[in-house]
Amino acid sequence: MGCRVGFWSRGIEKLARRVVLHIGAMKSGTTYLQGALYKNKGLLAERGFLVPGTRWRHQIEAVLDVKGRSKHPQGDSVAGAWDRLVAEVDEWDGTALISVELLAPVGQGTVDRVASSFSGVTPEIVLSLRDINRQIPSMWQELVQNGSDWTWSEFLSSVKKSRPGAAERHRTKPGKRFWSEQDMVSIARRWAQAGPLHLVTVPPPGSPPLLLLERFGAAMGFDPEGLKSAPPRNTSLGTATVEVLRGLNAELNDRGLAYPAAMGLRKHTLGKHLMPKLTIDDPRIGLAAPRWTRAFTRDQDAQLRGLDATVHGDLGDLAPVDVSGIDPREVTHDQVRDAAVASYAALRSDLNKKLADPTIPDEVIDPGAGRKASARAVSALAGLVEWSVRREELVRT
Repeated sequence: MGCRVGFWSRGIEKLARRVVLHIGAMKSGTTYLQGALYKNKGLLAERGFLVPGTRWRHQIEAVLDVKGRSKHPQGDSVAGAWDRLVAEVDEWDGTALISVELLAPVGQGTVDRVASSFSGVTPEIVLSLRDINRQIPSMWQELVQNGSDWTWSEFLSSVKKSRPGAAERHRTKPGKRFWSEQDMVSIARRWAQAGPLHLVTVPPPGSPPLLLLERFGAAMGFDPEGLKSAPPRNTSLGTATVEVLRGLNAELNDRGLAYPAAMGLRKHTLGKHLMPKLTIDDPRIGLAAPRWTRAFTRDQDAQLRGLDATVHGDLGDLAPVDVSGIDPREVTHDQVRDAAVASYAALRSDLNKKLADPTIPDEVIDPGAGRKASARAVSALAGLVEWSVRREELVRT
């Protein structure tokens, strides 16, 4: 049976009990959609939809637990979190909506456990998909924010060589990591065994801003009319700031602070909060769609159309489009230096406000130009992060 086009129903006063799992994929508008769910949590409840957990982190902790983890990367225990989420869902008479992209790459054992968790209910699965060329730079940036120090060149090469169907001897770690999250057909087939499958395509650039939320609502079963749309929170970084984060990761690795050490400072404080606000010359990451992405997408499209799935949107939206910006290999050392210096100043100011601690080191960064200046600026930033980590360790003990 092939794919079907899905629509939502209006005016339903009483909903049959359902559990809907949005499993990702990563970088397919998930942050925006999850923000919309929690921003409208109360209104959705009035309409018969439960968004379990008082905040999204509770759903993350539940998924980490069901995957067999004992702790959140920041150290908090997640023991029992999945059972608590399931208990909340089982008490609800309407539809429960769960959205965590960490579910997409899990193995068959976890899929089976999730599928059998909810009393008397077979979950419905929602997989959101975005064209592969936009995913490549987005995933590189995301992985760097999550501690990777892979260069753009090695990441790009590995993604191509490691794509589904490639010989095992050609596959390397960056590519394996990418495709574990982005092999749409493999993920769809694995999760289709858990319950009815919905595919949501991310609209192409230039589409109406609410179109993705409308498609997502159709898959999850709610009418988005009257809902407040959460502003995008996962703001993209420029090429220079990503390179600063990549260099910071390498420097901290050398200092014995491998990720997830300083996860809060690296990913959330710097990557998500401070760096997007820097006023520096920092062009966005660009990528003209390589020829292989077009052939790859045609093959994936054919396989997706052969699945028993309801499509919300158009699989034609997955045709690769060029990403405007510059090749990260073109970023200059001076741009990296400026981004590192600005990041240092912003982080030091942020720490001063939070800690009111005059002992924060006052590094004097060489104002020179070139590779040495950029390396010294990144090193100074790493020193500030290390100082904060060591200080926190002392406070805890």
